[in-house]
Amino acid sequence: MSKAKKKRKRKQLRWEGGLQGPGNPLLSATALLLAGGMIAAGAQVSNAYALCYAASVQGQTLAYFQEEGTYHQALIQAQAQAKEILGEQADSHGWDQAVTLSTTLAPKNQVAEVHQVTDALLEAIPQLEHVYTLRVDGMLVGAARSADTIYEALKQVKDVYTTANSLSVQFENQLSLAYEYLPADMETLETGELVSRLIQEAPRLFLYTAQPGDTVEELLERFAMTSERLQELNPDQVLGAIDLSPGEGGGFGLPEDLELSEDQLADLRLLLLNATGTPLEPGTVLTVEQVCPLLVTTTVEEQAITRDATPERLYEDDPTMFRGQQRIVQEGTAGMETVLTRTVRRCGVPLSSTDLSAVRLGESTPLIVAIGTKPLPEGCLFLWPVQGRVSSDYGYRFLFGETNFHQGVDIAAPMGTAIAAGADGQVVFAGEQGSYGNLVILRHDNGFFSYYGHCSKLLVTVGQSVTQGQIIAAVGSTGRSTGPHCHFELRYDNSPIDPLLYLPGENNAPARTQVEEELPEEDPENPENPDEGDLPPEDEGQQPPEQPLPPEDPSVPPQEPKPEEPPAPEEPGGDGPPPEEPPAAPGTGTGTGGGSTTE
Repeated sequence: MSKAKKKRKRKQLRWEGGLQGPGNPLLSATALLLAGGMIAAGAQVSNAYALCYAASVQGQTLAYFQEEGTYHQALIQAQAQAKEILGEQADSHGWDQAVTLSTTLAPKNQVAEVHQVTDALLEAIPQLEHVYTLRVDGMLVGAARSADTIYEALKQVKDVYTTANSLSVQFENQLSLAYEYLPADMETLETGELVSRLIQEAPRLFLYTAQPGDTVEELLERFAMTSERLQELNPDQVLGAIDLSPGEGGGFGLPEDLELSEDQLADLRLLLLNATGTPLEPGTVLTVEQVCPLLVTTTVEEQAITRDATPERLYEDDPTMFRGQQRIVQEGTAGMETVLTRTVRRCGVPLSSTDLSAVRLGESTPLIVAIGTKPLPEGCLFLWPVQGRVSSDYGYRFLFGETNFHQGVDIAAPMGTAIAAGADGQVVFAGEQGSYGNLVILRHDNGFFSYYGHCSKLLVTVGQSVTQGQIIAAVGSTGRSTGPHCHFELRYDNSPIDPLLYLPGENNAPARTQVEEELPEEDPENPENPDEGDLPPEDEGQQPPEQPLPPEDPSVPPQEPKPEEPPAPEEPGGDGPPPEEPPAAPGTGTGTGGGSTTE
């Protein structure tokens, strides 16, 4: 090595902190050992010690290192990290000028690598402090002087969601616990302060996979979202929801005098949401928004619950009844079973629930229903009154511990959607009737009567003739109803009959229109400018026909079909008797389940 090159190196070392004494220090130390005749002693020392450099600040050794280049690399790294942490202030302290270098003998196991020397230099900076930090998904949450403080905070957050039934409690976030340098003036936290930051709530987006039985309305309820927000987050999906916002009766048309506990009412509300809402295809992946703490917790729970075992429903043919008619042969009774369920929750909100096993404690008695097979006269095909899905089917079912009967079908549709007449006929009832709310009943020439319940508006009057497809009312949620829909019911021979057997397989209702947009507001008792021929002519001086008696209480189960056919009604407006009383209105008692009404 040339003298000029050695001189440049000595100057560089002095600029970084100074190299004391002339010449290469390691060579000088070796020369001293040889000159002193200490070859044997040097051999022994060389086994445990090494000739090296020591970096010191004010006489305090920071690190030992073997090569000059080790210090230079460490110094560059330390300067860069200090600037990253302290910003421009890192250049104003001159901490690197306070480091001095010297030669020494040091134990070999204490000779440091580059990263160790870097840490030692950072330790010498008074504006930095070595602390434990917690990052959640890459974001710094806080710092503590002890790692135990952070561990205890994480445990306390888990305890919030841990129950006696918990199998596991896990964090969905990426957590990072590190021992690193931060500005010395940065606040360090105690356990309680750290917990407060970790449980701070905010709306967060997640992916959710639809489970069997999920409905759009129940999903909105569960995650406290609006239908507009759900649609905004899922623009490729059509997620129309029935408006179930609370109103009179809690938004479900439930009687105010129900003697139910808060838990029972919550269960009933969930059942109605599932039964009346817009179904989601299982497996559909949606983006949902949920208010969650910063630290998102997923729990898995298992619990054994005892519940009613729904009885099996059996059918048998009855050739004495018309097709679509039903009657109970044997009442069903519920059994009892203990079920082991597994529930997955995120931040306390259930995501899925699975029955793992069931043990029968008491056997149930099957519900046996006879269904008619006798054919009806030809030409009995009706038009669907409104476009929408059938949210509640016709027939018997076992619900709330008893057999209930739904005497029509419920067709979900937005509030105000026009309702069309299913066939040509005459209006025999138009008004308010108990749990039906606003109801229209049409009498048809083929012996059928059709019912349109829960209307928001009635656009026809008693005695008026209507044609198939004519708008007669608007979809609503009057009476005992859980949301806007049309209750459509058919009766033949004064007995309820399954409407789906007399409707086309595909919904052929007119295109959806809003009554408010298509028709002017009319007084049902005195419509303006009725179509010519809609109302039969009345003789001067004669009174209009009396309105028929209202339908029977829909909570009464249907009667057996009468053998005789009802007599033809008298023409209104003459001297004869008023129109006959319409057939008994349908009803299912409280709790039909499976549809958009609790008739």
